[in-house]
Amino acid sequence: MDPMKVGMIGVGGFAGGTHVPNVAANPNFELAALCDLDEKRLKELTAKYKPGYTTTDMQRVFKDPAIEMIICGTKPSFRLPIMRAAVEHRKHLFVEKPMCYTEEDLRVMVPLIRKSSIKFMVGFNRPYSPIMQALKPIYRQHKKGGNTTIIYRIIGEAQLWPAHHFNAVVHQKESTIIHEATHIFDLLNWVTDLKPTRVYTAGGGNMDNVITLTYPDDVTAVIISGDNSTSSFPKERIEINTNHGTIVGESFVELQTAGIEGAAQRQTFPYSQQGKTYDNGVAGYFDRLWAWRRTITAEERAYGYYYERSPKTDKGHCSELDFFRKIIQADQPSQTDVISGAAAELIAWAAIESWKTGQPKDLDFAYLERL
Repeated sequence: MDPMKVGMIGVGGFAGGTHVPNVAANPNFELAALCDLDEKRLKELTAKYKPGYTTTDMQRVFKDPAIEMIICGTKPSFRLPIMRAAVEHRKHLFVEKPMCYTEEDLRVMVPLIRKSSIKFMVGFNRPYSPIMQALKPIYRQHKKGGNTTIIYRIIGEAQLWPAHHFNAVVHQKESTIIHEATHIFDLLNWVTDLKPTRVYTAGGGNMDNVITLTYPDDVTAVIISGDNSTSSFPKERIEINTNHGTIVGESFVELQTAGIEGAAQRQTFPYSQQGKTYDNGVAGYFDRLWAWRRTITAEERAYGYYYERSPKTDKGHCSELDFFRKIIQADQPSQTDVISGAAAELIAWAAIESWKTGQPKDLDFAYLERL
C-alpha cells in the first residue's frame, strides 16, 4: 500500500518531539501536514522533518482529501473541536491523553465518536511497549485465583518541566492524576482485563499521591505517582505478585520473573541514546540517566525540552501509531478506544474526589454505556 498520509494538529513539545519524528521515520506514513499556531515551531519542525506543508488553519488539514489520519497534540481543553471536525470530515483520529479535562466535554465526546464511522484512538501508549506486550501473557498465564497485588511507581522531576506546565500544575493546581496517572489506570485495566470498583487517594492532591485501586477477582493495585524525585533515577516500575510468583518490569528495559514454575527469568529490552542502541538492562540504563541528568543545560530547561540527548526507552509510542494505521487499513476496532479513554478519566476524577473527601470512591462504568 502507499504510505498513509498523516496530518498533525498541535505540534508543541511532546507531539513535536515524539509523534512528528516517529511519523517521519515510519515508511508506512507520509508526513503530509503540520498545523500549529506557533509559526516559529512550524519552521523548526519543517527544517528537520520536511512535511508536505504547514499551516496555522486546522480546517485546511481537515479539508485536505489526501489526508486519512489526524494526530491531535493540542491541549486537552481544545480536543472537542478537533473531534467534531474529524467526524464531520471523516478523518480517522488519534488524540493524546487525556481526552479532556471536564465531564461536560466527555459527555459529548463519547456518543460523538461511538456514533461516527471514524476510527479513534487515545494515546495511552504503554500497552504497546515491548515489555508490556511480554508481561501481560505471563500474568494472564499465572493468575490462578488468590490475591494479586500490583505496585506501580511513576515518579519524575517537576523542576524540569516546561514553565507553562510547571505553572499549571504547581501554581494553578492542575492535577497530575489527570495528566499522568491516567496512563497507569489504562495500563492496569489492560493488563488485568478488568476495571476497578473502588479508588482511594492519599498524598498531596494535585501532585505526589498514593492511589489504591480495588479490582474484581481479588486484585489490588497501588500507584505511587509523583514528581518529587529526580530524572537521574528510572521513572517507572511495575511489580505484580500473584500465585506465589513475582513479575517485575523495570522502566521498559528489563523484565524479571521469579518463583513462577520454580524458575527465575530475566529479559532485557533495548533503549537508545543519541543514535546508539544499548541492551544492558536497568543497571546500565540507570548509569546513563545519571550521566545525562548532570549535563542538562540552563538553555534546555528554559526552552522546556531537554530530551534530545537523554536515554530513550520504547514505551510504545511508535507501535501505537502503527497499530492505529493497521486497524484503519483492516477496518478493525480500536483497542484504546473512546470508552477506554473515558474510563481512565472517570477513575482520575474519582481519585481526585477521594483525596478531597478523604474517603474511597466507588466506580460505575456502566454510566459510559448510557451516554
